Amino acid sequence: MRAPLLASDGLPEVAPVVIMWNHVRPACPSAGIGATLLALSLGVNAPGLRAQTCAAPHQMSREEILQAMSGHGAYSLTATTTSLRFGTEALLALVRRRQQQSPGSTQLFIAQSDWFAAHLATAGVAYADMSEAARAGFEHQQDILVDYGPQVVDQVVKGPMPIMSLDVTLFAPDSEGAPSNFSYRDTLSVPRVDVYNDRLIRAKVLEYDDMLVFDQVTGMSVRPMGFLSGLFAVLGKPDLKQTRIGATADHWQVMRGQVKVFPGISKTGTATIEPDGRGHEDVPPDRPDLGALKERMKRPLELRYGAPSCQARLRMLRRRGTAGSPQSGIGTAEGAR
Repeated sequence: MRAPLLASDGLPEVAPVVIMWNHVRPACPSAGIGATLLALSLGVNAPGLRAQTCAAPHQMSREEILQAMSGHGAYSLTATTTSLRFGTEALLALVRRRQQQSPGSTQLFIAQSDWFAAHLATAGVAYADMSEAARAGFEHQQDILVDYGPQVVDQVVKGPMPIMSLDVTLFAPDSEGAPSNFSYRDTLSVPRVDVYNDRLIRAKVLEYDDMLVFDQVTGMSVRPMGFLSGLFAVLGKPDLKQTRIGATADHWQVMRGQVKVFPGISKTGTATIEPDGRGHEDVPPDRPDLGALKERMKRPLELRYGAPSCQARLRMLRRRGTAGSPQSGIGTAEGAR
């Protein structure tokens, strides 16, 4: 496989993409029908939304992203098994920074080129040593839209109020010939995993005092290899539904993942992750602190979420050939218990 060409900053060259925040390109008739159905489900009409001008989100600079990433703990910055924690902690730091800069703001945008460059510099490794997850996001130009503030969670039905709530949208450019999805096998993580990403991924991110919760995840499927593969042997590539991550003072992680197998049927698995990214099935018997954290992470949570923002709705309407479903309504974490 030919190595990617490197630009002057050491990053592989990618085709330039112009992001039109205030415009949705005309679609073919069938796509227009899908957009209309989605718009109706969101409570708006499609022509009106196309004509609507959404406020452009504030774009975070590469230097701001570097500063946010610099607060990471003593764990691997290049393993997929630790990347979710690393990325989320950086997002939370960016949101807090933006809240201080502009208390009335509720949205920010991160260009993938800036995110990856900051991650590469923070990790201090060569491009080839980054995880497949990080490289795939860069090569497919997955930009990030983050909505935050009181409008994300409409009501807490069960459990405590999150410290912070984010509505996150990852999206690849809507360009001619762009693939509808992509996949990769991360051989640096333990266990190895096959990951399948749609061009648009949506998730609610909830911060609690002892864990991070990723709820109502759409657009991503996973298939672990190795010791967890038996769980998925007859399931194909189930959709990731929810993940909970808790961490100890020595940077071990407890991860509880819930996948949707069939409508109304889900499965939950637990793994512990060492700081270097190596994974273990369930909790080691000589770590009672991890066992206690696992039990706390089982507590029931139930939240009602607000409607997506204008920019998020535009991104959903731009998905080709799908009507999708609005990321509003009730989110239940019972299945992860």
